[in-house]
Amino acid sequence: MKELVLRAIRQFSLIDKGDTVTVAFSGGADSVALLHCLNSLKEELQITVNAAHLNHSIRGDEAERDQNFVKRFCKEHNITLFCEKIDVPKYAKDNHLSIELAARELRYAFLERVCGGKIATAHTASDNLETLIFNLTRGTALKGLCGIPPKRSNIIRPVIFCTRQDIEKYCSDNNLSFVTDSTNLSDDYSRNKIRHNVIPILKEINPNVENSAVKTAVSLSEDNFYLEKKANEFLFSFEKEDALNLVDFVSLETAVAKRVIIEYFNICYPEIRLENHHINEIFNACLCDNAKVNLPNDLYAVVENKTLKITDGEINQKNFVVNLSKIQNVNNLFSNNMIDCDKIEGKLQVRTRCEGDKMRLYGSKYTKTLKKLFTEFKIPLDERENLPVIADDMGVIWVYKIGVSNRCAVDDTTKRIYKIETLSGGSINE
Repeated sequence: MKELVLRAIRQFSLIDKGDTVTVAFSGGADSVALLHCLNSLKEELQITVNAAHLNHSIRGDEAERDQNFVKRFCKEHNITLFCEKIDVPKYAKDNHLSIELAARELRYAFLERVCGGKIATAHTASDNLETLIFNLTRGTALKGLCGIPPKRSNIIRPVIFCTRQDIEKYCSDNNLSFVTDSTNLSDDYSRNKIRHNVIPILKEINPNVENSAVKTAVSLSEDNFYLEKKANEFLFSFEKEDALNLVDFVSLETAVAKRVIIEYFNICYPEIRLENHHINEIFNACLCDNAKVNLPNDLYAVVENKTLKITDGEINQKNFVVNLSKIQNVNNLFSNNMIDCDKIEGKLQVRTRCEGDKMRLYGSKYTKTLKKLFTEFKIPLDERENLPVIADDMGVIWVYKIGVSNRCAVDDTTKRIYKIETLSGGSINE
């Protein structure tokens, strides 16, 4: 298995000398083998290896068992471990997300926060084959057939050439124990049905089907990378970001044109996924003089005046008046439009957003860029540059339509507040 890991590292340039690599460590066989293997190679690769485990609070006693296991394992092997527990079901309910999506979002946010370098996940060649089949059964474009990428930003998959059999053999050869997630044993999930019923039949036809799938995915990824590169070259040749210029769009090859649409939509709403039929409908609309396409989450693709815009259909109000009125002796009061006067640092400024603006929204555990918050709150692109922002010397403390920062929010100890009122129709004033 070590040879396969080293091959993946070299072929995809996954790790450089001096890197800090944090393994997403569930305690399952795949992550145990990955963590042990990288730790055994740390001197050869000249890297630092850590581990990170997030208890999702989903599987009760089993989750507690997993957490205790990873702590023991890391202590026995002298590996630094970052371990936290979070209530995924509550987060999913509060944010109207599925448990799976909420868990993924919180897991990667946790990994990014603690990693300090590269994040290694234990996705294998077997996982890649399952992904290909799953995407194919649902219907997919080229990108869906590219499988699991060996590398995406700072996320790396060093065991992408290893099959589940390779993993199990490595654990056996090195006397490594691991835990098993009981949900992986049930056929209630589509991926488990593929794993337990479809892949064994494919392996009867070709015992090396996982490796064949990896080769196919890598080849298709190379083709897809070229097409996406051409799409981005077209997309970013325009300075205007609130609409896509369609003047030269019709001259593009269909494969490139559809990727232009995908990339443009991802810029506008990166958290929302379009299905193939949405992309085809937008593409056909772009060939018309005027058209409107219904999209998920009450969004619309609107074609007019040789431009494409993604909008929620709300009336755009580009000018506002912001009034700040001071109220004394306030207790037990909170509002998205109220600021604790005594928490303000330095001088207040009412402005529009600036490059690099960030804020930790009241009630949130994470600091996010305004661009990210605008996306989460579905603020249309053509409004973003004009929305009022209030900042002090430490940074952003309030944003119109979004709310107040955790740092300056009103709480039970508040004595004086600024009440914020916004009126459409004027310039931005304090």
